[in-house]
Amino acid sequence: MKKLYKKMLPVLFTSLIGISAYAQGTWKADSTMAAVNASTEIETGITGLTVMHSDASTVWGKADTGAITIEYNGITWDNKAMIQGVNNGMYYAWRIAEEGTLDLAVKMSGNKKTFIIELTSSCPGNADLVNLTTNFATADGITGNPSYFTTPTVYDTYSQTEQTWDGTANASTETAWIVFSWPVTGNKTYVTGCFGSKMMVRGVNYKTTASGLENFSTVQLPYIFPNPAAGDVTIKMDRPAEIGIYNTVGLLLRQQLVTPSDNKIDVSGLEPGVYFIRDMNSMNKALKLIIR
Repeated sequence: MKKLYKKMLPVLFTSLIGISAYAQGTWKADSTMAAVNASTEIETGITGLTVMHSDASTVWGKADTGAITIEYNGITWDNKAMIQGVNNGMYYAWRIAEEGTLDLAVKMSGNKKTFIIELTSSCPGNADLVNLTTNFATADGITGNPSYFTTPTVYDTYSQTEQTWDGTANASTETAWIVFSWPVTGNKTYVTGCFGSKMMVRGVNYKTTASGLENFSTVQLPYIFPNPAAGDVTIKMDRPAEIGIYNTVGLLLRQQLVTPSDNKIDVSGLEPGVYFIRDMNSMNKALKLIIR
């Protein structure tokens, strides 16, 4: 079994949040954020999302100027602030109310082992975030029980690929600003972090399924050809538009500005299968794109 945690202590199965229909929202770190102790909920203002951290003492907002910005899923993550922890190996526990997508904007140090896992019902304390953040050690990994967690497939903007993060792979070989994005399940707990360094959170975007692919259902379509495609696709638009290509669970895989004169998108790097393409700046219906 691949390395992940120091210890998992049995506790009563208690849920910290209630169900909130169609919860969604975006939150960005604030450099003036007051320090909070370990196992204290970090106030994001997002209904249906509870987040805590594992640090032994405190986390706080920290100014971070001079870094690049990241644009993903229609959101620009700025370079002004992030949540900075004290201890190496700090991680975050995220409790989700509704099925949807979680976008996590982070600053990662190079050559650090990153993990993103979904806890199963077999995991002691999988719904108890206070217990998770209090009793998990930092900066250390051990062999865990295989039944306690799974590793979801995550898209990251650094490599622009989908993969799993199980604490054995480096997020990058240099300091990088990344958005991790993956589909999440209601009433599940996800734990994100890295070994030997801090996972410095810049912000989070949480969209339920109702605010994701189900919104691809109105107005007109951009016209694309060829379809099916294997190389470039041409987008027929009468005005400039930010075009997004999504997989079948609503994760944004490609984003590109298309104009009437510069209207080709290279899809040769996508795996064969079904995708959806849409104008990201409107509520236009998505068009099914088949990659062969």
